Amino acid sequence: MVQIILAIIIIALGIFIFKVYPIKRVQTKDIVIAAIFVMVELVCKRFLTIMIPLFGAESLKVGFEYLPLMIAGYFLSPSYAFLIGLCCDFIGLILVPTGFPFFGFTLVTILVAVIPSLIKENVKTLSENKLRYFVEGFMGVLLIGAISYIMFLENIKINDTIYTLTNSNKIILISICCLILIAFVILIEVLKKKINDEEAKEFSTWILCVTLVEVICTLCLTPLWLDIMYSIPYVVSLCIRVVKECAVLPLEVFIGYSIIKLMKRVIIKTN
Repeated sequence: MVQIILAIIIIALGIFIFKVYPIKRVQTKDIVIAAIFVMVELVCKRFLTIMIPLFGAESLKVGFEYLPLMIAGYFLSPSYAFLIGLCCDFIGLILVPTGFPFFGFTLVTILVAVIPSLIKENVKTLSENKLRYFVEGFMGVLLIGAISYIMFLENIKINDTIYTLTNSNKIILISICCLILIAFVILIEVLKKKINDEEAKEFSTWILCVTLVEVICTLCLTPLWLDIMYSIPYVVSLCIRVVKECAVLPLEVFIGYSIIKLMKRVIIKTN
């Protein structure tokens, strides 16, 4: 039943995207960019990703396989992004067979590429200041949410064993989240002072893309699919991922933005 519902969601999402953002003209440049990032994503997924076992199942993924998909979605239209996500999941299953595919992870792969494309399409009318305030406010809400989640988390039940989080454990987790995010915000402000308004808006847009992808795909959907497939408690997976994202998210922002700037220079020169 879950597979059927997920398949319907994927089909409905595809119909919506191709109806609202149709591919009006096929351009060689877009096809080349799509093909390159499909290959890069597959390489990252196969060789640059580490799966860490949690409670008997490899469930915590550490790597940058999402980055090529997000950058591809950032440069291309939502329709291309949908096709890229679908192709990456399909080809990945052929190269690394894992049994019958679970459509939840297919949906995640598609969303990783589609979300940045949709964001870029819908923030064009916003000014740099409004976008920056929105991004900083959104990150503040995420930090408060992470702190609240850790504070109110008392017990974690794994199989038949109950683990209790002490106050010292909570303080350590909260301190890690706060320190990394504070350092992240400081770096953002320093960088923004060295670039013009157009670049600052692009940077804010990219931050929003990465943050929403990680919140929706990594923190919300992936733990749910792992709970359904492997019975890994949602709370356990989410708690660990909250801390992991505090370190991974800044890296994805700065590495991704550097690649975007480099690609724009290459595209301008080739034109």
